[in-house]
Amino acid sequence: MKAIIKDVKLKSIFNLWKRKPQGLSFADTDAIVLTIKAGNKTISETFYCRINANGTLATAGADKLSLRRQKTLQVFIEKYISKEKNYNIRKRINEWKGKNIELIKCKGVDIIKL
Repeated sequence: MKAIIKDVKLKSIFNLWKRKPQGLSFADTDAIVLTIKAGNKTISETFYCRINANGTLATAGADKLSLRRQKTLQVFIEKYISKEKNYNIRKRINEWKGKNIELIKCKGVDIIKL
């Protein structure tokens, strides 16, 4: 199913919650919140990650789950946004609006196809 990114926000995890949710490592400090429009549905997707001071995605994580989240976001960026090696997320996140992405159904829920 085709969809369009309608809105994207880069937030600190601490702006979303007072305390970091269980399951996120201390290295996960940022959240990219996508609002996606697919037909008449609006879907929200959140990527948890760590972004370096220079705006690029951190490639090292504190644990395996954090590394997996980083790799998932990296695959998403390479597939739908840019194949650029050191893509600056902080400066160029507004370019994500209007990009076409694909969704698939998984157990009755629409998720981003990676």
